[in-house]
Amino acid sequence: MKKLFLISVALLVEQGHAQEPNRTEIVNVNGIELYYEQYGKGEPLLLLHGWTQSSQFWSEYISTYAQSYEVYAVDLRGHGKTTPLTEDFSIQKSAKDIIALMDYLSLKRVKAIGLSYGGLVLLQIGDLLPDRLESVILIGASHNYSGGDNQALDNQFSFEDLPPSFVEQLRGLHPQGDQQIKALFNPGLNYEIRLKDEDLRAVRTRTLIINGDRDEILGVDAALALHKHLPDSELWIVPNSGHIPIGGTNKSQFLDISIEFLNRKKAK
Repeated sequence: MKKLFLISVALLVEQGHAQEPNRTEIVNVNGIELYYEQYGKGEPLLLLHGWTQSSQFWSEYISTYAQSYEVYAVDLRGHGKTTPLTEDFSIQKSAKDIIALMDYLSLKRVKAIGLSYGGLVLLQIGDLLPDRLESVILIGASHNYSGGDNQALDNQFSFEDLPPSFVEQLRGLHPQGDQQIKALFNPGLNYEIRLKDEDLRAVRTRTLIINGDRDEILGVDAALALHKHLPDSELWIVPNSGHIPIGGTNKSQFLDISIEFLNRKKAK
């Protein structure tokens, strides 16, 4: 659970509200209420946040993307204004939530950016329905990972152990009470993705893989494996960066690189 805590701390950055959404909505999908915000006009672009975060993570990026895209920032299952987690949580269900949202919005194909948890969700969508994704950016993601791998007795971390200042930050992101936050730190949670290398080789979606060279959660091996097996992929290892390598002094370069990648057409 300590690694889950590290992920959480790393993700609590880039807060604020840089732009007001064109609309917000809570949609009933797969037995939960899923919240999203929509910005801008153009081709659809999904933004999926990391664990313990919410769509607010993207607030300082949205104004740039909304100049060219119809942006959908989503609170993933268990997070933000979306229904809190239940014991039957899985990455696979989160992926099906996003597919159902796309169906509701009549989005046949989308471009998408996924950070950590959001990246795992996109990988799962790519396995289930790759034709729904036109191009994808994965940040700090792996196709073979389980939070349970970090659940040794000497590696436990509970909600009660969290620093008070961190809890206050979490309360600002998750408005449905401490029970919603506690569920995110459940050591028995099925936070797992187990795609095979051959599953990746069947995905033809254009993919940009971004990873910090000092990623304290995954290292760089997960990114190298994705790049090796995804046929149409590019890799950017960000120097002197951890699990979330797209903020701070890297933000401007990330925006430039991501927009150039998303705007590029697939080679025939």
